[in-house]
Amino acid sequence: MQIVVIGSGPSGCLVSRLLALGGHETTLIDAQGPWEKPCGGGLTTRALELTGSLKDQLPLQLIDRISVYFGDEASATLRPTATLAVVSRKQLGIKLLKEAEGTGVHFLKERVMRLTRKNSRWMIQTRESALEADFVVGADGATSFVRRSVASPISRTDLSVTLGYFIPGETSSHMKIFFLRSLEGYLWSFPRPDHLSYGLITRAEPGWTSRGKALLSNFIEADLGSDVMQRAEFYSAPVPCLDPRSWARNTVAGDGWALIGDAAGLVDPITGEGIYYAFRSARILADTLPDSSRYSQALKADCFGELERASRMYRRFYRGRFLGVNFRKRMVQLARRSPTLQAVLADLIAGSQPYVDLKKRLAWSGPRVAFDVVRSGVGRGVRTTGH
Repeated sequence: MQIVVIGSGPSGCLVSRLLALGGHETTLIDAQGPWEKPCGGGLTTRALELTGSLKDQLPLQLIDRISVYFGDEASATLRPTATLAVVSRKQLGIKLLKEAEGTGVHFLKERVMRLTRKNSRWMIQTRESALEADFVVGADGATSFVRRSVASPISRTDLSVTLGYFIPGETSSHMKIFFLRSLEGYLWSFPRPDHLSYGLITRAEPGWTSRGKALLSNFIEADLGSDVMQRAEFYSAPVPCLDPRSWARNTVAGDGWALIGDAAGLVDPITGEGIYYAFRSARILADTLPDSSRYSQALKADCFGELERASRMYRRFYRGRFLGVNFRKRMVQLARRSPTLQAVLADLIAGSQPYVDLKKRLAWSGPRVAFDVVRSGVGRGVRTTGH
């Protein structure tokens, strides 16, 4: 088959390589090529597993400590037992693109202007070229041109915004996550091999970019000092954050086309993590192509349940209360005093604890968490009143 993949992020590069290895004539199109993103670049345990031998070629920063904060009021330190690493998204993209081209993928660094269907063939028009294809893959992100052309775009209410600064020359093995009472999202400090990635993720609202930049820059200056902002580099990008109702009507494939990664909305709405789902959807498509219906069914069985569960938990996590106090604050308070809860949260962040059985694990862990809290002598410190 002649296949055109639009978008050269992790999912686009990987699926192009897999399709070429399967004997398909594959063209990958993207006007930018490998680029940076403001996301932390975290690779969870299961995402690393899907990279295969590539993980041995990438400059990775392994994480040995995660600090989770709620404002200035509480913090907890987690020690991940599963592998958690951080990588530059640009370096990841360069390696993936090189692998794709090595299998015979033809890469066009051009912008797609038009996508139309004539009988059973796709007509793809860029600024410089005209191509035809039997099948089109949309791997072009949250605001996917392919998705807008063949289905309904992801609505503005189902998007989050990520803002980030890269601080060159600063790094460590210590990951930090900050929750603020007034922010429906979180701030982060992720160490990469040669710089720190600071950023935030929150629901997209008009005018939020300027306010978010101010909040983030103040946060960085408080953490590292004001001088570092002189060498900081700013990035911004939209990220899918689908609500439960949107998952029910999320169409990811049709006759002669399919969406993968962010274009398919495959991002954890609580954490904003999407690299695992980018890789997973690419592999599922390569295994099921050209049967779009089979791809859609396999993807829903594999990924949708997990992400729908996270979507249902989103409101409770960011807006809920537990024992009379902000849910996130109480979570950090208890984790500070309970090694049992620390282990659960560390596994959740590292990607080895799925949402689908998180409730069951918490139920089983509840008595042990209570024992940890009592043993630590903090019954006085964890009150059931507050705000």
